[in-house]
Amino acid sequence: MTTDIAVVSPHLDDGVLSIGGLIGREIAAGRAVEVVTCFTAGPPLDTVPPGRRVFADYKARRAEDERALGVLGASHRWLDLRERTWRDPPLPRPMHAFRTPPRLEGFAELRAVRAAIGDLLDRDVLVYAPLGVGNHVDHVEVALAALQELLERGALARLRFYEDSYAMSGACRRQHFVARRRMWRRFGAPAWASPRVGALLRVVALAARGPGIDDYVPEAARLDWTCEPAPMSTTDEERKLVAVGEYGSQIKTFGGIGRVRPFLRRGHRVLGGEPIWTGRPGSQR
Repeated sequence: MTTDIAVVSPHLDDGVLSIGGLIGREIAAGRAVEVVTCFTAGPPLDTVPPGRRVFADYKARRAEDERALGVLGASHRWLDLRERTWRDPPLPRPMHAFRTPPRLEGFAELRAVRAAIGDLLDRDVLVYAPLGVGNHVDHVEVALAALQELLERGALARLRFYEDSYAMSGACRRQHFVARRRMWRRFGAPAWASPRVGALLRVVALAARGPGIDDYVPEAARLDWTCEPAPMSTTDEERKLVAVGEYGSQIKTFGGIGRVRPFLRRGHRVLGGEPIWTGRPGSQR
């Protein structure tokens, strides 16, 4: 089956959390959408501390992904790369996943992710990749791979960027060289609808350390970035929220779908839908 659109997702759930509405709408319009998830492998489950197994149980997480994408009608491909959390050297603490390496060479799977994105572009597929908002090392790695392909190929018409779900935190938005260009008005933050989710995302922003994407790839900051939010109808939104609810093991951290649902709804309203960014050559800044 021919793929018209590919959504490159760092982890199992990121693509749907970020642009599940767009995915469902494109499929309803007759386009074939494939969600390509990069980091879908980890160590044997019995080697993981019990408190962390919910994140390392890829059998359960893949089943969730299949159910979620089934709600939307999308196909899936898992690259089976290992998350940074489960690679050597071990992270001192789980929140150190939000610390990027000092140099570009520190991204162990960058070449593999670039190859996957390059293959999609070779097949003339429209690709959506994350911006890397939130500074999670896996998200940043995928964003860097996409940016390198964009800059090397000049694939301006076929590579677009979506905002990671962390971008619904004002603190995370302000830390990102693209997302901070579009902030909500005072008291517009999604956290007003779900303070627990907002507080957890603020912890993410506080944990962030290391270079930003524009430090690794300065050319990215010299692009002219424009945002065109993908509109969100009631049908699009409800379908997305049902799909998000299938990732039960992951959204449990945020209090379950009962807390995530109002948070996402408010985010859609204040952002005008699901923000999609395009970078094009611009003036030198």
